[in-house]
Amino acid sequence: MGERVSGVVKWFNQARGYGYIKGDDGREVRVRRDDLEDGTFVTEGMRVTYVVVGAGEDDLRAERVRVSR
Repeated sequence: MGERVSGVVKWFNQARGYGYIKGDDGREVRVRRDDLEDGTFVTEGMRVTYVVVGAGEDDLRAERVRVSR
């Protein structure tokens, strides 16, 4: 299992089910509705934690996304 990273939702399109998160580590990662935990609903500006997966900088994706509390 990967390390959890914190970030802010840059934007998320509810109708299409995807968006992007700007990580505190400077990386921008794609997020899909299926990767939101526990029926989480995210909107622009929300702080979240997640695990980064992907082969390279152009293929980074967030998994196991949780809203920070």
